[in-house]
Amino acid sequence: MLTRMDLSHGASIAVTRHPTIRDQIANSLRRAIADLELQPGQLLIERELTERTGASRPSVREALRQLEAEGLIESRNGRGTYVRVLSLGEARDVYEVRAQLEGLAARLFCDRADDQTRARMARALDALRTATKAGDDHRAILDAQAEFYRALFDGAGNPVLDRTIQGLQVRVAQLRALTLGVKGRDRASLAEFERLHAAIESGDGDAAEHEAAAHVHAAAEAMASAHGVLPTD
Repeated sequence: MLTRMDLSHGASIAVTRHPTIRDQIANSLRRAIADLELQPGQLLIERELTERTGASRPSVREALRQLEAEGLIESRNGRGTYVRVLSLGEARDVYEVRAQLEGLAARLFCDRADDQTRARMARALDALRTATKAGDDHRAILDAQAEFYRALFDGAGNPVLDRTIQGLQVRVAQLRALTLGVKGRDRASLAEFERLHAAIESGDGDAAEHEAAAHVHAAAEAMASAHGVLPTD
């Protein structure tokens, strides 16, 4: 990130700020949690994390404290630190917020997205079709879905909306990965993305908002049908 300091004679100095070691570790662990590489309920062992990251134990502890403050991990009465398990009730809450945010993003995208962002979305949908038809690479499906959403929120052109969804991103990514394990969800999800894209391409903001929300509601139903995936409240 560059910060510019204006000097008295009109010159400026660009200062580069690099992420701290703590932030780098925290970012790495967030990605692992989102991708289910670190599973809900998994015990996090400091020694293993230091070996994995190559960082010192104090830096790892700082990163863990940061993730605990974000609600992604939890300490259990001296028994260790675990990846926090999202309850069904919390998942429902996330889906309710997602439906509103993604519906709004789809509506705004229809009015504001430029040709380049629309092309990005179309490429992401093509990648999603290819990955879904291959059927054996969930990572490729999740990556294509994530790129579709990046294009959606970039094209919506609302930084406040974008920052709000970013605050949910790890939870959303976790839930996407979990619901993808529900039988038939991959192809049903692809059909929902295709309907959303068709509505966007038609320029119909009402239809786009409806299809975006409908996709989230379908994902919520898939999660509810996945007995034993998440604990009840």
